[in-house]
Amino acid sequence: MGSHWLLLIPYYFFAALGGLLLLMVLGRILRASISINTLVTVSIVVSLIAIVLPPILGWTRMGDYTGGRLLLLGVATFVLAALDVLLQRWLPLPLDHELEEM
Repeated sequence: MGSHWLLLIPYYFFAALGGLLLLMVLGRILRASISINTLVTVSIVVSLIAIVLPPILGWTRMGDYTGGRLLLLGVATFVLAALDVLLQRWLPLPLDHELEEM
């Protein structure tokens, strides 16, 4: 467990952000009344499990975490952000008011 674990930080960042956006889009589609705090907490926990657990259990190697996969994760995050902005007009959620107050 050396410094190579630091390579997972960008993956965690994009996974947490993408997970939050995915949960927001799903919340809009399902018309769920969920607070932003709940969505953020779930996103962080799930992304930590998804990024850290596979190498610990030996399911993946550190060599599997390449720049191409990180780029894919980043692109998916931007696509989800654009989708969320588009859906915000037609499917507003109570959490939109929470976000405006921040």
